[in-house]
Amino acid sequence: MRWLLTFIGFNAVLFVVVLATLWAFGGFADAGLSGQGWFALALGVAFTSALGVALMALVFHSARKDYDENAYRIGRPDR
Repeated sequence: MRWLLTFIGFNAVLFVVVLATLWAFGGFADAGLSGQGWFALALGVAFTSALGVALMALVFHSARKDYDENAYRIGRPDR
């Protein structure tokens, strides 16, 4: 669990550094969004990323617990 918190913290810091660098060099000057628009955009990106991570975690969990194999075997005759 500690590695997950470290990973999340590292990515949050990296995200802030990249956005601050873009903002400092005028990368957002022509976007034409208000503060609320930027906030909504950041929430949308964060939610979409969290959803992707959660779905991939479910895929790995399912593979490790052999749920996929058990679902494959349902309805097949034993040989």
